[in-house]
Amino acid sequence: MIHETGDRILDNLEKRIGGLALPQILRWIAGFQVLSWALSRFSPDFLSWIVFDRSAILSGEVWRLVTWVLFPTSDFVLFVLIVALFLFFINDSLERHWDTFRLNAYIVSTVVMLSIAGLLVQGAGPLLNNIFYSSAFLAFATLFPDYVVHLFAVIPIKAKWLGWANAALLAGMIFLGGNPLIVGIIVGLGLLPYFVVFVPTFMSDFKERGETAVRRHRFEQGGGGDEEAFHECEVCGATDKTHPERDFRVAADGREICSECRKTAAS
Repeated sequence: MIHETGDRILDNLEKRIGGLALPQILRWIAGFQVLSWALSRFSPDFLSWIVFDRSAILSGEVWRLVTWVLFPTSDFVLFVLIVALFLFFINDSLERHWDTFRLNAYIVSTVVMLSIAGLLVQGAGPLLNNIFYSSAFLAFATLFPDYVVHLFAVIPIKAKWLGWANAALLAGMIFLGGNPLIVGIIVGLGLLPYFVVFVPTFMSDFKERGETAVRRHRFEQGGGGDEEAFHECEVCGATDKTHPERDFRVAADGREICSECRKTAAS
């Protein structure tokens, strides 16, 4: 229900302002980060003009509300390039899955929420970029958990484990950052778009697993004879006995539907 409402809102927004969406938005951000690093080599003061500075923003330098996201990830050019290439990859994966407008909505809302956090909390600036990268990567790791990332270009590890490691680092940032409440507010605001997008899915999956466990328990308590089926599609009537190759899932409306019927509904 939450996802359906969100999709309708995004569809309406896309019809009205979809033309403003920037294709490959993370690629642009990564490219400007590399450019910012290069400009800082010629003018060391350049970075001081784009970094998030709450006092300067309140004094009228409003461009800093946006330009902080273009701040290079490091002084070391190799690391800057590695992060840029990884942002290229994340952009392409998320844009294929969501489309350009939805990726823009996610990235822009993350930047907006982090800028609000920076205005609310004095000294939050240094945390904003790290949380921004975490938000983008956690979205990727959640959507593509089994994708194998080669850490340091050598160690193969699935994205979901890196996602958990990222979450652990954020938790450490909160509890070891001096003021857990203040840092927690910053992290919470920065990750709010992630929570809005993915928490309903987590809750739905949790509910589905619980309902499946209850049905399985009842099935086993009832004897589970050879003629009885544990799963039955409410659309075509297929069961796990008649069509064992199919995958059965509980839809958002509570009906159990087989994989073939889900494909048909999607098309």
